Amino acid sequence: MLDSSYGPSSEPPAGYVPAREGAAVFDLSARTRLVMTGSDRRSFLHNFCTNEIRGLADGASCEAFLLNVKGRILGHIFVSAEEDRLSIGSVPGQGPALIEHLEKYHLVEDFQLTDCSGETCEFLVTGPASVELLAEAGFDVSDLGVFQNRRVATPGDESLSDILVQRFDMLCDPGFLLTMNGTGESLVSRLGAAGISAGTQVAFEALRVEAGFPVYGIDLSVDNLAQEACRTVAAISFTKGCYLGQEPVARIHALGHVNRELRVLEIRGEETPAVGTALLRPDNLEKEIGQLSSVSWSWQRGCAVGIALVRSQFASSGTELPIAVCSSRAVVVKTSGL
Repeated sequence: MLDSSYGPSSEPPAGYVPAREGAAVFDLSARTRLVMTGSDRRSFLHNFCTNEIRGLADGASCEAFLLNVKGRILGHIFVSAEEDRLSIGSVPGQGPALIEHLEKYHLVEDFQLTDCSGETCEFLVTGPASVELLAEAGFDVSDLGVFQNRRVATPGDESLSDILVQRFDMLCDPGFLLTMNGTGESLVSRLGAAGISAGTQVAFEALRVEAGFPVYGIDLSVDNLAQEACRTVAAISFTKGCYLGQEPVARIHALGHVNRELRVLEIRGEETPAVGTALLRPDNLEKEIGQLSSVSWSWQRGCAVGIALVRSQFASSGTELPIAVCSSRAVVVKTSGL
């Protein structure tokens, strides 16, 4: 929800400008972190998500959805493969639901699924200078491409001896998730000494909405089909074979479209609408064609921005959409690459 203290006359919150011009670090430790071990871990997870897991090489990562049999989204996950485990990341508090869903189908397969969220911490370093400044902090990630991961260590500091670095450019600029045991105080201190600014939740939310990165439980839910999230290129494989929920996904792919699509919108006008406000059909103000699920102030754009699932016929870039009980209008500004 948009903090009313931020707007046209306010200064950007800590971390916003560095994330745009240099590098900033955001504490994402509230996110869910699962570890999957056992000889059948790859083949089992492969059968329950939308992306290729069985053939995921050690050091490779991917984005995927977990679906129900109707192709509706149960979870939005990041998966990183290592020699002895799969690391699975998702939104805060989703560990029990994901474990319950997967364990429901656990028969004789050899795997163990553990929720490590409470024993570990996670930080996102993002920004155009993040590679260079991470090197200054002692973490050479110059060889990590998007959707790659590896373990790093900092010589002379035992508390930083085993950090999983995963490259996920979730905010469009280079982004690195750093996961380790403990609280991460020494890590944040080291990053700060290298010139990586600590960012606030308000700054992260603004960057997230600008980038159109959805949060499950806020922008997406079990009511949504996988392709409605508009992350198809990154999160869905159409060559991997059978998995739970594949049939509806394949049918939509063959038809070529869904009825709703996730969009980033600029809110142009004096009023900033609240989350949940309806977007209306331009030629018929009696009909609702979407709802704002996230709203934030954008210092880069100089206006409020939002995320919404919009009826596809009104989702083209530049389309102006009236907003219920509000004199401002929403303009579609991002239609692909979400």
